[in-house]
Amino acid sequence: ACAVAWGLTAAVCLSALTDGVPTSCCFSYQQRLVPRSLLTSAYTTSSSCANPGVILVTKKKKELCADPQAPWVQAHLKHFQTLAN
Repeated sequence: ACAVAWGLTAAVCLSALTDGVPTSCCFSYQQRLVPRSLLTSAYTTSSSCANPGVILVTKKKKELCADPQAPWVQAHLKHFQTLAN
C-alpha cells in the first residue's frame, strides 16, 4: 500500500522487505522545504530500497519522502539524529 502526501510531490511505499518485514521506501521526493517545527522525526530509508530517501514524519503522522542530497533535508536529519543521541 502506498501513501501520497502533499499532492504528488512526495510518496512513501511499503514495498521493500527487510528480514521479511516491510519497510518504507521512496519513489518520489518532497520538493519544498518542510519547516522543522512541523516535524516530529526523520530517518533514512532502508538500503534495500531502490531509491535512497529520508522519511520526514509530521506532527499529523504523515510520512513525506525527501531527497537525502538536499541541504535542508540533511540539516533536518542531523537535527533529529542529534536529539536521539
